[in-house]
Amino acid sequence: MSSDDPRGIFTGIAATYDRVASVLSLGQDPRWRRALVDAIDARPADRVLDVATGTGMVAKALHDRYGCIVVGLDQSADMLAVARTREAVYDAIVEGRAERLPFPDATFDHLSFTYLLRYVDDPAATIREMVRVVKPGGRIAMVEFGLPRGIWRPLWWLYTRIGLRAAGRLVSTRWSAVGAFLGPSIERFYARHPLAAVEGYWREAGLGDVHTRRMSVGGGVVMWATKPGASIATASGTGASTTPASLAPAFYAPRGHGWRDYWTLLHPPYTIWHLSYVLLGAALAPAPDPKVVAGALVAFGLAVGIGSHAFDELQGRPLRTRIPSPVLVAIGGLALLVSVSIGLVGATMFGPVFLLFVIGGASIVLLYGFEVPPVHSDVGFALGWGAFPVLATAAATGAHPVPTGLAAVGAALLSLAQRRLSTRARKIRRRAVSMSGEIVYADGSRETIDAGSLIGAPEAALAILWFAIFAMSLAVLLAHWL
Repeated sequence: MSSDDPRGIFTGIAATYDRVASVLSLGQDPRWRRALVDAIDARPADRVLDVATGTGMVAKALHDRYGCIVVGLDQSADMLAVARTREAVYDAIVEGRAERLPFPDATFDHLSFTYLLRYVDDPAATIREMVRVVKPGGRIAMVEFGLPRGIWRPLWWLYTRIGLRAAGRLVSTRWSAVGAFLGPSIERFYARHPLAAVEGYWREAGLGDVHTRRMSVGGGVVMWATKPGASIATASGTGASTTPASLAPAFYAPRGHGWRDYWTLLHPPYTIWHLSYVLLGAALAPAPDPKVVAGALVAFGLAVGIGSHAFDELQGRPLRTRIPSPVLVAIGGLALLVSVSIGLVGATMFGPVFLLFVIGGASIVLLYGFEVPPVHSDVGFALGWGAFPVLATAAATGAHPVPTGLAAVGAALLSLAQRRLSTRARKIRRRAVSMSGEIVYADGSRETIDAGSLIGAPEAALAILWFAIFAMSLAVLLAHWL
C-alpha cells in the first residue's frame, strides 16, 4: 500500500468508514469535520464542491447546515458507492481527481476537501487547481491529520504505530492495514511539506486570510481561506462587510500579551460564575462549614479556572494566547493534581463515596478540556460546569438531596443559557472573517448587520449575569453565617 494509491487504500472499507473513522480517531474526526463545515459559511443558493468527498460525511453536513447545493468528487468508486446512498444531499457526484477537476473556472461559490493532500504528487499544484474553480470571494476549507508537538508526539507515535493497527484489526484486516499505513504517511507528508509550507501553498495559489486551527493537541488541522475578489452578495443584495481584525477573542480579554494572557486564560467572569455554584451547593446545607466551603472553592477554582482552561487553550489556541504549550500543560496538570489532592483529603472526612465526586470531577476536566464528545457538548457543559459543583459541594456540607437536586437542575439550566448566549459571540470573535446584510424594519429604517450588532446584546447579558449569580449565591450562603 503506497501513498500514491488512495483508491487501493480505501477499497473494501467504505461500508464501515464513517463509524470506524470516528472510533479510531477517539471521536475527534467528526469534530474536525464540523470545524471545516463551520469555516465554509455557505448560503442556501451557493454551490459547494466537496473534493475527496468519500462517503459523503462533509457533504451531508454542508447540506444539512446551510441547505446549499453540493457537488461531490472523489476517485474512489467504493467510497462514492456509499455517498450515492445519501438521499437529497448531492446535486451531482463525479468520479475524478483533484489534480484535474472537470469544471470550468469560477464554477463554485465555495470548496471543501478532506484528507487529500497526502495522496497527491504536487500539493501546491493541486491547491491551485482547486482555487481555479472557485468564484472570487468564495471560501476554501480543508481538514487534514496533523503532527502533535512536545510531549504529545511520543503518545501520538505510540497510538499511530501500535494502537491504530491493533484497533483496526478488531474490525478487519483491511482496517489493520489502514492503521499501519496512517502514521508513517502523515510523518512522510510533513517531512516534505511542513505545515508552514502548506500555508504558503495556499497564499501562493492566490488565497487570502489564511487561517490554521490545530485541534486535538495537534492531531488534526483545519485550514480555511478566502479567494480575493468581488464579495459574495447576500440575498438582500448588499455586499460583505469585514469583521474588524482587531476583535478580541473574548469580551474579558485585555489587549496585548505577556501577563495579560494569563488573565485571559482564567476566563474571570465565567470562572466566578461556576464557583458561584459551589457557594449555592454549600448554602443548601443547614450549617455549612466555612473550612469545607473554602476547600471546595480552591479545588474547583484550580480544576476549572486553571486546569480545564489551560487544556482547552491547547486545542487550537481559541484565546490566541502566546503561553508556551509546555507551560499550559504544566500549570494545567499541576492545578488538577492539587485539586484532586484536596478532594482526596475531603474523602477521608466525608467517606469513600465522595471519591466518586473526585474521580468524576477530574474526568470532566480532562474529557472536556480535550474536547471528547459527548462531554464536550452543550449538555456536557451544563452538567459538568453547572450541576456537578452544586452536587459535590452539597454532598460535602451535608445538604438534603431534594433541594440539592432542584438546585443542580437550576444550575445546569443557567449554564446551558450561558452556553447559548456565548456560542455565537465566541464564534464571531474567534473565527469569522466577514459578515454581511441588514435588517429592514416596518417603518423603513435599516440597521446594518455587523460584529457589534450580533454580539453586543448577548455579551452585555453575560457581563451582568455572572455578577448577579455570584451575588445571589454569596447572599444565601452568608445568611447562614451572619
